[in-house]
Amino acid sequence: MQKIKLDKITQQKEDFLPLLLLADDGPHLRNYLKKGELFILSVTDGAVIGAVVVTEKYPRQYEIENFAVATEYQRQGYGKVMMEHLIKQYQNRADVLMVGTDDVSGNVQFYKKCGFEETQILKNYFVEHYEHALFDRGRQLKDKVYLRKNLK
Repeated sequence: MQKIKLDKITQQKEDFLPLLLLADDGPHLRNYLKKGELFILSVTDGAVIGAVVVTEKYPRQYEIENFAVATEYQRQGYGKVMMEHLIKQYQNRADVLMVGTDDVSGNVQFYKKCGFEETQILKNYFVEHYEHALFDRGRQLKDKVYLRKNLK
């Protein structure tokens, strides 16, 4: 694995939409991209391999709204490294880091490996809150699973 870094992006966030769209659709993404903090994970040659958007939900409680790793870098450990860097970014200003994800893609297992604990399941969330059906490898996304990690 090459040397990597996590940088906060404050301008031209829309430049990273193609990568962020791997993890969510446009209308939802544009809403939280405006108010959230965007971080990108890049390697020493400048290639951007991941992006994450985090919003403050309550004082000292932040939610990961989007967590995406470029397709060609998936399943190589970059997501875990990006999460480790992200946790370091928030350790001093957050007590809790939360995330909501689908129940199909394997994301729940990823977050659990990163130390998150499942807290809630919203049945049929993706069916009721999205205009069209969403699929991952041929399986329809239905339930939204919330997880949290205590940082203190």
